[in-house]
Amino acid sequence: MFFRYGIKHVTMDDIARELGMSKKTIYQFYKEKDDLVNQLCEVELLEQEKMFCEVSEGAKDPIHEIMLLSNRMREMMQNINPLFFLDLQKFYPQGYKRFQKFKEDCAYQNIFQNIKKGIEIGVYRKDLDADFISRYRLAQIDMLMFSNFFNYEKNSFYAVHESLLEMFVYGICTVKGHKLINNYKKIKEEE
Repeated sequence: MFFRYGIKHVTMDDIARELGMSKKTIYQFYKEKDDLVNQLCEVELLEQEKMFCEVSEGAKDPIHEIMLLSNRMREMMQNINPLFFLDLQKFYPQGYKRFQKFKEDCAYQNIFQNIKKGIEIGVYRKDLDADFISRYRLAQIDMLMFSNFFNYEKNSFYAVHESLLEMFVYGICTVKGHKLINNYKKIKEEE
């Protein structure tokens, strides 16, 4: 419900009604809504960390890894209202801090390793600064989640993410990398 409507738009009454239990029962497990939000963030981010590991281990190459992550992100983002992230940032500092830690510890490391591998095998440009490029990608994600640069009524949250990701990946690739992307996307080469 938090993902679908944003955190502030969901009351404890709404949660109790959705779960078919009393608020009193919920309060036996969570002392307040903040506690529930923080625990939800912890569980969700642990799942995301696990997903990053699974995708990284199962990918054939760095471009394949990005494609697999993109597919997973599509599944997740189709059910998230961007208000969730804005509410988290504005009203739930502990949950937001945990998200930032996830970004720095897990997402950054995953992107950084992907960039390094891609440079090594020649699908990403050799002149890239892996640290800078990794932080740039995280800034794109922040812009997507924690700003109001984009109108999500015109383009879906996922469509905006997909466009940013595609511009990012094509921008760091070599010709070999472009061909690999096109191969994965089943795009015929055009001159």
